[in-house]
Amino acid sequence: MNKLVLIEQMERQIFTAQDLAVLWGYDDEQKLYELIKYYVRKKQIFAIARGLYATKPYSQQDLRDDPKLLFAIANKLVPNSYISLFTVLKKCGVIFQYYDEIFSVAKRSATRRVRGLNFVYKQIKSKILLSELGVEQENGVRIASLERAIADIWYLYPRLNVDGLERVNMKKLRKIARLYEKKSMLKKIQELELELASRA
Repeated sequence: MNKLVLIEQMERQIFTAQDLAVLWGYDDEQKLYELIKYYVRKKQIFAIARGLYATKPYSQQDLRDDPKLLFAIANKLVPNSYISLFTVLKKCGVIFQYYDEIFSVAKRSATRRVRGLNFVYKQIKSKILLSELGVEQENGVRIASLERAIADIWYLYPRLNVDGLERVNMKKLRKIARLYEKKSMLKKIQELELELASRA
């Protein structure tokens, strides 16, 4: 079958060289990259970052206009990462500050730049990173639930106060917080429960 047809059938806008190796059944890395370069030269696929390709030559504005696309890129740039932190809080309507970055957590801290946009990865322990508790799949993208994002923020930024948490599921938050093994997080949850109870 035509290799471009296989890409279309994959129904992904963003893919890595490894995705193409699996899709096309290529074990020979040199031949794989030669073929990728050929399709890039022919403008049948487009390189948007090192080792990352797309079905269209997306501009910075295209990416800004399509959060799903941004999230897919964030996941693909760093394997085993997931969208979290301030990006999830903004997505859930908890904060309204403008962030030009897409925040994720990963095995190591890093910043990657694609089409002038920053993709920021914050390091978190492997034991926490690999737990699927509170990590959801949306359109094939790994993304933290609101509760998991709050736990990640409290873990990475213990002095940061987050307001507007009325919609948080406290039962889920308590369960997720146990992953992090930090007494300060459990104390924050107790304080939040008291605060929410006083408003009721």
